[in-house]
Amino acid sequence: MSSVGAPVDITALQLDPARAPLGWVAARPLLMVAIVLILGIAVSRYLPVSAGVWVGLSILFSILSVLMRRRPVVASMLILFASGWLGVSIAQLSYSYYRTDHITHFTTETRRLAQVEMLILHPPRIYAPTFGQSHPMPPKQVTTARVTAVRLKTGWVQASGDMLVQISEPNPRLRVGQTVRAWGMIDRPASSMNPGQFDWAGYYRQQRILVSLHVPHANNLIITEDHAPSLMQQWRAYTRDMLAAGFTNKQSVDHALLRALVLGDSDPELRDVQEQFRKTGTSHHLAISGMHIAVMGGVVFMIARLCRLSPRKAWMIAIVFVIAYGLAALPSAPVVRSVLLWVAIGIAILTRRGMDMLQLLAVVVIAMLVYQPLDLFNAGFQLSFGTVLGLIVLTKPMTRWFGARSHDPTESAPTRWIIRAAAYIDSQILLVMAAGLVAWLVSMPVIASHFSQLNPWAILSSIVIAPVVFCALIAGVFKIVLTALFPGLAGAFAWIAVQPTSWMRRGVEWLGGLPFGDVPLPAPTWWMIGLFYVSLLVAAYPWERPGARIITKLAYVAALLVLLFLPYRSTITQTTSAETMRVTLLAVGAGQCAVVEPPSGRITLIDAGSLSLADPVRRAIAPFLRYRGITQIDTIAVSHANSDHFSAVAELVEAYGAREVMVAPHFSDAATDNPMLAETMSHLRRVQRPPTTVVPGHIIPMGTNASLEVLWPPADVGELDANDLSLVLMLTHGRTKILFTGDIENQAMRGLLQKPEKLQADILIAPHHGSSESETSAFVKAVSPRVILSSNDRTLTGKQIRFESLVSGIPLLRTHDRGAITIDLHADGTYAITPHVPVNSDRK
Repeated sequence: MSSVGAPVDITALQLDPARAPLGWVAARPLLMVAIVLILGIAVSRYLPVSAGVWVGLSILFSILSVLMRRRPVVASMLILFASGWLGVSIAQLSYSYYRTDHITHFTTETRRLAQVEMLILHPPRIYAPTFGQSHPMPPKQVTTARVTAVRLKTGWVQASGDMLVQISEPNPRLRVGQTVRAWGMIDRPASSMNPGQFDWAGYYRQQRILVSLHVPHANNLIITEDHAPSLMQQWRAYTRDMLAAGFTNKQSVDHALLRALVLGDSDPELRDVQEQFRKTGTSHHLAISGMHIAVMGGVVFMIARLCRLSPRKAWMIAIVFVIAYGLAALPSAPVVRSVLLWVAIGIAILTRRGMDMLQLLAVVVIAMLVYQPLDLFNAGFQLSFGTVLGLIVLTKPMTRWFGARSHDPTESAPTRWIIRAAAYIDSQILLVMAAGLVAWLVSMPVIASHFSQLNPWAILSSIVIAPVVFCALIAGVFKIVLTALFPGLAGAFAWIAVQPTSWMRRGVEWLGGLPFGDVPLPAPTWWMIGLFYVSLLVAAYPWERPGARIITKLAYVAALLVLLFLPYRSTITQTTSAETMRVTLLAVGAGQCAVVEPPSGRITLIDAGSLSLADPVRRAIAPFLRYRGITQIDTIAVSHANSDHFSAVAELVEAYGAREVMVAPHFSDAATDNPMLAETMSHLRRVQRPPTTVVPGHIIPMGTNASLEVLWPPADVGELDANDLSLVLMLTHGRTKILFTGDIENQAMRGLLQKPEKLQADILIAPHHGSSESETSAFVKAVSPRVILSSNDRTLTGKQIRFESLVSGIPLLRTHDRGAITIDLHADGTYAITPHVPVNSDRK
């Protein structure tokens, strides 16, 4: 019998084929159940929505498996069928079935005023603008709440369902457990409006949140009941108070970093730090994860053993600590998984039972997916469980691939302790390198699929930063414990805890400066991901024949080629085609940005700004550029000096190394009365990109039969407002023309109408976001477009509504309801217009 602390690994046991006809599968039955359950959840969206039928099939196969229990192979297959249908049914129940009084029944596709009574479920978080952002937006408060009632004309009626709540003026009194009544605009969470953009609607739908309430003022929120916080809420508040005690205002960033690292709390002050972690591929270190809990559990176990406690007592203390730590941290898939695994391993050790990590992982997966099946589609869930599974299955084969072997102290080797210690350190270094490479390989497809990102330095960065991160983690946890025991020394404990966090920030900043640290990787298709993982499994298989071992090494190379080469090849082919020019009018709310991808590869942006998006670069423009595999911008043409057209220019110039910024005459003059423009101009001068002034007649070649010509305004145009000083540009590819008009109004239109023959175009980017002026009718008639596109906010103005009536005979596509609009211009004069929001494509 094994002793406590020495668990039996049943994966090393040889099974008797006569007693276990299913062989390897019989040793891990729950693993197969978990796999089939996952497949059932994955295919549930492609099957008819009829959860009752799938539940019936699951019950039927379960009963048949009991009846066929004397035939183990048949019974096992029936159990797998039952598990698959169970996955289909619970996924469809979670995704499609809601109560008749759900809040969605009181919501429409357009925003409407509503008064709602709700219970606050999660701690409200304040989201502030990114530091250094050129167009900062006011901070807002975000939380989720459970609806209890909604007010109609006839009075209050009962309602149900969870809801996203966004408060434009944060209310410091708001906390978990309060019942509040709020007035605001109710609608559906925004879906992805641009290629590559994060789909918030899908993200919240997986959490069964289909409605969003926008509260414009803190006074629109009345607290009607303030329930006493639960014991768990009190425990979480207490741990955060102990961590915060002793930190000064100058140490606020380090305190926020510790809170994120130790407890999983997000803080606006960490935006820059989080961006550095993201760029270096080490974001998993910053967010609390199962690894963090495992490390702290191991540290507590070691401390207990150093105090000469028995292994049984040490394991009991470690389990209690892990549970308390997991309850203090914010709930997430990695935290829950790690706590459950720790408890299961601890129970197995205390009861002297054999354990199989794959079996334990399967138990946790089944439990979490039955409770929340749609978590399967979350990046956090996939990264957490996929990485752990990869580490269990692939670490040893990867170590063998490196040429490492286990050290046997009984073999005839030098007995001097220095040599033996060096051999041990060498084996541990190889093990760490193998584990890091496995974690990178396994997580890379998930990161590429969800975030379209690849960092070649991720393995090196993770290994370099890991010791400092774990020191900071241990310091933060002991800061909480020691402050609770000796509150008078909180300042000293805070100073000690700050040291590793400052090292961590400096280290990540240095790693972020490495070349090619943030490579855009187009999302691979499902078959590429599947082929990649099959290659890894082939490489991990212990081939016995010497010739077959070559397959192992070739499989790793094949996996990398599958995931890297094919997506890049397809994207480069699309971008550099000599026959096609692609123009995409992005959906940036109240603003405008068009990305031109010509045959020459000279990437040009026409305008880049927004009034309604807090961060147009990271929320819309950068995700699209990453999706298209664009890493550098050649030219940015800014139409005029309104912030909704230039607010993102400075950030794009620095992030994408734009070589040239083109502006109209008198553009710089507006900086006198426009602080935001003055700041942008100053930034452009600092990075040695002062704007270049262009005038009518200036032509920018963009490849064979492709050019961009300036039509307006002349240098001597005289006194006009900013809108009428907008650059008017004619983009030509072959026989097809697109006219960009900025925000021109009556005076500019009159000037352009003096030469109407130069205005004719196939596609018109509507003036002033599709607004009607007195000269608009004559101007549109002179252009004679086949299609009109407009970039605008979700709520139309009176002028925009009149514009739709004015051009009723011409197809009009607006970004607020069609999302990004892509135009593919072909050399033969044809073109295709495709909106991002799926509606019938227009082919001309």
